[in-house]
Amino acid sequence: MNAEVSNQGHPWSTSAYVTDFVEKTTPDDYRLLRPEHDEPGDADDPAAGYLWDAAVKKGITLRDYGEYAEPDPDTVRTGGGRQERSVLASLAPYTSPSYPSFDLAIPDQRRADAWLAEFHVYERSGRFPALEILHLPGDHTSGGRRRRPTPKAYMADNDLALGRIVEAISRSRYWKSTVMFVVEDDAQDGPDHLDSHRSVLLVVSAWNKGGVIHRFVNTTDVLATIEELLGLDALSHFDRFGHPLRDVWNTKPDERPYVALTPAQSRTELNVADGADARRSDRIDLSRADRVDDDTFNRILWRAVKGTAVPYPRAHRVPVQEYARMR
Repeated sequence: MNAEVSNQGHPWSTSAYVTDFVEKTTPDDYRLLRPEHDEPGDADDPAAGYLWDAAVKKGITLRDYGEYAEPDPDTVRTGGGRQERSVLASLAPYTSPSYPSFDLAIPDQRRADAWLAEFHVYERSGRFPALEILHLPGDHTSGGRRRRPTPKAYMADNDLALGRIVEAISRSRYWKSTVMFVVEDDAQDGPDHLDSHRSVLLVVSAWNKGGVIHRFVNTTDVLATIEELLGLDALSHFDRFGHPLRDVWNTKPDERPYVALTPAQSRTELNVADGADARRSDRIDLSRADRVDDDTFNRILWRAVKGTAVPYPRAHRVPVQEYARMR
């Protein structure tokens, strides 16, 4: 992945670029635990615009669900039913007002319900947008916070919401003309056994090959693939010289519908009401993404999933010479 944290990850995922301003201010933002996208403005706008700007320029229809969105304070204040608005003027006309933005008190099933409600309207009208951007934030979890779902329950909810969306598309007339790229904006929540930038990419369509494809993929390669499919111009030299995912496609579509599996893990399982991690989680600001101390939160998640008997993994660093020998 191109990004280390969300301040960089969202721009990389939607504009194939991060400004010098964002790169230089991100360390202080995270040191002070300021909310991401707190005050978007000209200084952190990518020079060539975002993916939706390229789509509008080419006359391509689009819809945004939760990305760069926030609750509309007017609807929250009047109690007339929460609606959402975009924090970016260029995305405002295309942002769904019914799709909840980041809020860990709202399960991802509600987001899937909101998306499905609009999708059924598009099915009836035959006007499904050519480009959709969708945010499912439940995988952030609330750590060990009391009376909140456990991390495993959050992930089960997140998985089922995505599965329901895939199933709906696969049973519609749009299945043969749709591809979904499911990617995290960054690999912030701790390194795996190989590298701190590794994360998961899912490509879902009637045309893609099944199984695991072993190749290096960057966030900008995913954007390059979207641009190639939609006939959009590159947003930066990173996607212009990227490597589109041409090797994932079959020559014939598999039109069998997907069936969303209900996770065996309970989605209503709640954290215990006492213990050190419950108290630590109560002190963490979960109102916005990335207002947590990563090391503290990672250790809470580790104990929640692995228990206290499994030691937290130590950092391992490989000398450059050893890495070269491994290759």
